[in-house]
Amino acid sequence: MSAGDVPTARADGRRWGEAARPPWHLWVVGVLTLLITSVGVVDFVAARSVSQEYFDSLGYGAEQVAYFRTYPWLPLIFWAANIALGPVTGVLLLLRHAWAVWSAVGAFVSDVVLCAMSFGFMDRLGVLGPRLATQDLVVLLLFGLLALYCRRMSRRGVLRRRSVSPA
Repeated sequence: MSAGDVPTARADGRRWGEAARPPWHLWVVGVLTLLITSVGVVDFVAARSVSQEYFDSLGYGAEQVAYFRTYPWLPLIFWAANIALGPVTGVLLLLRHAWAVWSAVGAFVSDVVLCAMSFGFMDRLGVLGPRLATQDLVVLLLFGLLALYCRRMSRRGVLRRRSVSPA
């Protein structure tokens, strides 16, 4: 190859701009992300609509219901961002779009801020108890792992950086 030639293939044999073949686990992670985050969407809608039936099904008393009735707007923004970005990440991952990385990072960061606000300033642990606090921390860990997974898939070339035009 002379100095003026432009390479048409990468070292791994793929052409420039061509996405790597997706591993089987990408589909599992994408579907699980959609399933798990859909539970969060249902919880968010029920909690924001202050559904007494929903709170009763969770065994919440007056203090827990009041916690959600008087939820401040700033943590609500981070909660809504986290709830919206979770399923978006799952869809983008299944579409193999590189924006899945930013969506997952946004979901993780919004959850970090939400946990800091709700545990640090809203007495979430005292009001809702250790079981829900543990659940919140597990969800935070899962969003962190999801962001790392998306980043890894992007670096491996599995996620596309731009849309593919039809042939």
